[in-house]
Amino acid sequence: MKIKKVIPYLLVFLASFLITPYIITSFIKKAHNKAQEYSQNFSPNTAKLKDGTYNGCFRYFIFTFSKVEFEVKDGKIKNIAFKKMFHSPGSPYKKDIEAQIKRTKLLEVNAISGATRTSNFAKAALKNAIVKNSK
Repeated sequence: MKIKKVIPYLLVFLASFLITPYIITSFIKKAHNKAQEYSQNFSPNTAKLKDGTYNGCFRYFIFTFSKVEFEVKDGKIKNIAFKKMFHSPGSPYKKDIEAQIKRTKLLEVNAISGATRTSNFAKAALKNAIVKNSK
């Protein structure tokens, strides 16, 4: 008799356990698609940017997936820091993207193997910073 009362609770638990990862994965895919769409054809000309500090972010729904701050001096990137970056736990992607920009002193972000989503979130935040500052 007690087992019959527990079965509905077990079914709800199992259903939520199986459905939740699908919902989260689907949400992240949608956010990635929006970031990719927003940053499509984004190739900033760093030499044309005014000197100063730029701040930007990429948000989807109410969640911030990437947040960046960088400084431009004489048409080159002097400093950059991604304050927030959505990526796989334990992955070095955020540091890899920052290092790539610091090394080239340009805002061109080439997709890093295995980090396509992270790269697109980074591009979207960079574009947002430039668009905000150009107003």
